[in-house]
Amino acid sequence: MRNQTLETKTMEISEADSLVLWRALQMYQNGILSNSSMAYQDDADRTDWLLAEVIHKSCDFAGTLDEGESIKSIYERIA
Repeated sequence: MRNQTLETKTMEISEADSLVLWRALQMYQNGILSNSSMAYQDDADRTDWLLAEVIHKSCDFAGTLDEGESIKSIYERIA
């Protein structure tokens, strides 16, 4: 059996979708922090990283991305 976690595919995302994902990830992140039964603590780091990616993409769409801002720098602020 192949390890499919090593294979990646590109994904296109619209500005509207990025904003919905941003809000959904924030809600899930809040669930992790409040120990909600619907959220898994094991997802905390991955959720923070995905949220940073969506924030970066949303700000890029909006033209509000600070010069030199990266997914990593956003991640470090929110993690």
